[in-house]
Amino acid sequence: MNSSLILILLGAISIIFLIIVRVKGTKSETLSFLSTMIATLFGVLLAVTLSNAENLKKEKSDTIKLLKSARNIVSGTYAYTDVLGNYATELKNDSTKSQSALKSFETNNPLPYPEFIEPIISSEIISKNITENSHAKIYTSLINLKKISLYQSIDLYKNKLNYLFDLVTLEIEYQKGNISLTELNNEDGSNIDMPPVSALDKEYRIDSH
Repeated sequence: MNSSLILILLGAISIIFLIIVRVKGTKSETLSFLSTMIATLFGVLLAVTLSNAENLKKEKSDTIKLLKSARNIVSGTYAYTDVLGNYATELKNDSTKSQSALKSFETNNPLPYPEFIEPIISSEIISKNITENSHAKIYTSLINLKKISLYQSIDLYKNKLNYLFDLVTLEIEYQKGNISLTELNNEDGSNIDMPPVSALDKEYRIDSH
């Protein structure tokens, strides 16, 4: 039951009792009743407001945690993709290795896809709280990643992962209140760097903040 419904209900009850007291009671009884009802209405409204504020604060915190988790998945996927790409390049440039060795490596080690980000982005709390624009762009990025997950297009694949990382990072900054909605929609993420693949910075790991 939301605060508006509670106030309407208490207001209706107040009017009914006020009519009864006015008809049967004295002026002092009427004033006493009014003061009691006003105090009650204020108390209920304050309690509901504080409860709603606390719930919103928790939702915001949980949303940021999930987004950080999603960003961590993208970082890990990028790092593993980079390692596979480097090894594939070494095989390709090694004259002692045959083309079949490279083909076998690529077949047995497909480029990783950040599949665990999908349930996070489709969760109720994320769908409810992140911006519609970011939500749509993240889903589009995931679709594009599936289409180009080939060694022949590994550079483009890494660029798309980096772009996805940027999208999630910008939404986190918006949820934290560090950027406005206009800045979020206009920002292209060009000033955001993917953490080093050799040792991901603690900022991009899942944490309790």
